[in-house]
Amino acid sequence: MAKSKKIAFYLDTTIAGYEKTTLIVKDYVYWFKNDIQTQLVLFSSAGHPDDLKRFLSTVDHKNFTGITLIEKPIPPEKLHRYYTKRLLLNEWVHYKKDDIFRLYKFFYPSNRETDFDNQPISIQYDIRYHEKRSDEYKSYSQEQTTHIQSALDFFQPQRILDAGCGAGAQFYFLREKIKQLNINYVGIDASRFQIIKAIDLFQDKKASFQLGDITQLNFNDHTFDLGFTESTLMFCSDPIKAIKELTRVCKKGFFASLYTIKNNPEQLKSLKKGHLYYLDTGATWKYYDKITPNVYKIPDYQQIMKTTQSFKNVMMIQNDADQFFEPLGISTTNLFFFPRDWYHPSKLEKFSYHPLM
Repeated sequence: MAKSKKIAFYLDTTIAGYEKTTLIVKDYVYWFKNDIQTQLVLFSSAGHPDDLKRFLSTVDHKNFTGITLIEKPIPPEKLHRYYTKRLLLNEWVHYKKDDIFRLYKFFYPSNRETDFDNQPISIQYDIRYHEKRSDEYKSYSQEQTTHIQSALDFFQPQRILDAGCGAGAQFYFLREKIKQLNINYVGIDASRFQIIKAIDLFQDKKASFQLGDITQLNFNDHTFDLGFTESTLMFCSDPIKAIKELTRVCKKGFFASLYTIKNNPEQLKSLKKGHLYYLDTGATWKYYDKITPNVYKIPDYQQIMKTTQSFKNVMMIQNDADQFFEPLGISTTNLFFFPRDWYHPSKLEKFSYHPLM
């Protein structure tokens, strides 16, 4: 029997057949490609489907080794070792696309305790847990998307990108405008727990949600007319790469904001790597009783100015009112990006100049 990792899914391919087996393999690769704690074990009770080995040869095994194929059929007297497994996928009779992660999420809601990819943290970004609240636990409101709705009316875009969409909270407030203007919406996020929620809550023919890295957007130049990102840049691996990607794929510009640090302060030199300052403040969460690592990547102001010189589709505005890191003795220069053709100060009279929501 294959040596199990921490979490293993099992599938009897004889019972599943070729189509369902390949669907599950594709789903597993999509949701668990970067998760070394999981494994998919493919076994058979009476032989694997024809062409399965050929199909598996197309999987990127160089960068992904989470699939184990047991080539010989399991003798009947040993099948009980597999048929008693918790995550025997054959028992999820009406399996549909992405169900493998829905099952993982159900059984292991807090398996990843040191990053954002778990259930209690994803609930903090789930609109269902906010819309009926009126206390300090409420984080989202219609007013937070007023500027985006204005830009949608102005540009009448065909396709828009929400980079760092979470569980779809921004889409929730924009959905009527998106429907009215017949816009194609695409949301990406690095958190599996949030993307699966967005898919289940909001995905339809005009709105799609997918895993993605804002610093390496898997889209051609000018794929979108307009883009926006909120409370994302400081948490991605490189905010400068991210804004370069946004200006590349968003033809008419984007909304974004970030903190920067100016003049290379002496007390922060030990925290600087390349053009980024790494500030680990730790994070507390509304529905999670743990303090998790929370590394803000704050770019060097001069590097941002150099990078954005070639940006033609956005207007960059400085507003330093929000000094989020002041308790740590750190002063920031805060930059906000708006679509150039849309921008006018009068449109932002009620805009909240906070790089973090």
